[in-house]
Formats: sequence, C-alpha cells, structure tokens
Amino acid sequence: MFAARLMVERGSFRDKSQDWGVYAFLSAPSPGDRVAAAHEDTTHYLTVISVHHKPVPLANDGGTGGETPSADVVAKWTGSD
Repeated sequence: MFAARLMVERGSFRDKSQDWGVYAFLSAPSPGDRVAAAHEDTTHYLTVISVHHKPVPLANDGGTGGETPSADVVAKWTGSD
C-alpha cells in the first residue's frame, strides 16, 4: 500500500488545491493515471498531474529517527457520479 495526501485541482490554476485527506493507493500513481476517489459521499474522477514525494534521511543504523516519508498526489478533477 502507498499512502498519500490527495490534493485536488478543481478550478483555474490560480485557485488553491483542495486537501481531500490521506488515501491508500495500491502503488504510487503516475502522471496521467485516472483515479476514482470517494469524497463527501460521491465518487469523483481525477487525472493525476504529479506526485510530490517527501523522503526522510536514513541514519547509519537504517532508522529514520521517528520521521515518516510521505507524499502528495496532485490531481485534476474531471467529473463525478
């Protein structure tokens, strides 16, 4: 599983992205992938624009010092049911 915050673009490029929260994906999506995500009791269809990975450095012992890597999936809203 790949967990990432879903950031949705619904208006023009000047509008702020909507933070829909953290979703679990089977794997990291790629730009151009289509996503069907449930949000506010509706299935929405999105096209992935980019994935912003936020890695954390590893210590010499292989640990992360309590930090957790994360990612944001930025997607353009294209419709809903």
